[in-house]
Amino acid sequence: MPRKPRTPCTIPGCPELTSGGRCPAHEREAQQQRGTTGERGYGTRWQRIRRRYLYAHPWCVLCSHTATLADHFPESRRSLVARGVSDPDAFSRLRPLCTSCHNRETAKHQPGGWAAERVRPRRF
Repeated sequence: MPRKPRTPCTIPGCPELTSGGRCPAHEREAQQQRGTTGERGYGTRWQRIRRRYLYAHPWCVLCSHTATLADHFPESRRSLVARGVSDPDAFSRLRPLCTSCHNRETAKHQPGGWAAERVRPRRF
């Protein structure tokens, strides 16, 4: 079966052919700019908070499946930190979500990219 043709890197002006997305050099650069999970505020402390929260709230609030993520709601952690909130990881600022609901909600509420226009409601 023939393979899918490779496409150029998504960074404008880069001629490198890839199997999708950025070329390895630009991907590495993007990861360095993004920083580690600890640098973004999701270090060991967050992992403990997340684990305790999901133990106390095991079900997704949107679809009642098993929750796998503690989502910052109604504001993102980034905006809470930017506002200078003393404890952005307080239980009152979190909600339990399953992965599919978290992905859908993130796409809906964080503008930009393809997801802002193409989110379809989930049918139950």
